[in-house]
Amino acid sequence: MTTLLEQQASAYHARLFADEAGVVLVTQTGFAILRNEQAAEEHAVPLGPVAVRQGDSVVFWRSGWLRQVSLSGGDERRLVALTRAPQYLLASEQRLAWIDFDRTGGTSLQTASGDAVRVVFESEDRVCAAVLRDNVVYWILQSRDASWKLGSLSLDGQQRRWTAARQGRPPAMLALGPDGVYFYDGPERGVRRLTFPLDREEAVSTNVICSPLVVSDRAICAQVGGLFDIPPERPAPRFLASERDGPITAVAAAGDRLFWVAERGNDQMVVRTAPLPGL
Repeated sequence: MTTLLEQQASAYHARLFADEAGVVLVTQTGFAILRNEQAAEEHAVPLGPVAVRQGDSVVFWRSGWLRQVSLSGGDERRLVALTRAPQYLLASEQRLAWIDFDRTGGTSLQTASGDAVRVVFESEDRVCAAVLRDNVVYWILQSRDASWKLGSLSLDGQQRRWTAARQGRPPAMLALGPDGVYFYDGPERGVRRLTFPLDREEAVSTNVICSPLVVSDRAICAQVGGLFDIPPERPAPRFLASERDGPITAVAAAGDRLFWVAERGNDQMVVRTAPLPGL
C-alpha cells in the first residue's frame, strides 16, 4: 500500500475516475492526475460541488454555466448555460447529461443540444443514483410512496425500460461493469448485478457490506477498515488492503492497481493505492 496524496479537503466531496494508466482525483478545488506510484500532477481549479471527468477533460458547473477544462490544465471554456447546479452530472466518452432537481420536487434528465439544453425526461420521483453508459442513463428513482425502481433511458428518449417497483431503502450508488449494472442492496442481499436490458438480476455476493462499490473485471468493495474484491465465479470476498485512518469515500480500479480516498478528520483526506491480485 502506498500513499499518493494528502490534502486539506473533504473526502466526501472527492471522486476518482479511472483509465488504464491511472486515475483522476476530482475535488471542489481542483483535480490531480495519479499514475500508479508516480508523484501526483495537481491542478488548482475552482470546480465546485458538481464535476465529472470526460475523456481528457473535466466538466463542471460554476456561476450559471457548465464548463470544461482540459486535464493538461489549459483555459476553461463554457459549454451551456444552466441557472443552477445539477443534482448529478454524467459523462461517457461522447455524451454529457445531467439531472436537475427543482424546489417543487420534480426531476428532469437533460442533455446538451449544441449550446442549448434539451429535456429528455421529466418525473415527479426522486433520483437516488445515476450512471451513463454510452448514450443510456441508468438510474434509481424513488417515488413518494417510498418504493423504488431502476430504469434505463437513452438520451434520444427512444429506449425506456424499468424494473418492477420494490420497497425498502434504495441503493445509494450504481456501478457500471462489463456485463451489467451493479448495486449494493444491504447486508443480507449484498452485491447485485442487473443486465443492461434490465431483464435479469442475480446475486454477486450476499451477506457482505459493500459501500462504496466499483466494478472493473471484478467487483471491488469498501467497508469499515479496508477493501476486498469479489472475482468472477468466486462469490467469497477476498481481502485486498486495510485502511485505518477513517471511512473510505471513493474507490477506483485502473489496470492492475486499486486506488481509494479516505477521510483523516478535520477536513483532511488521503489517496492511496495498492496492487490488485490476479483473478
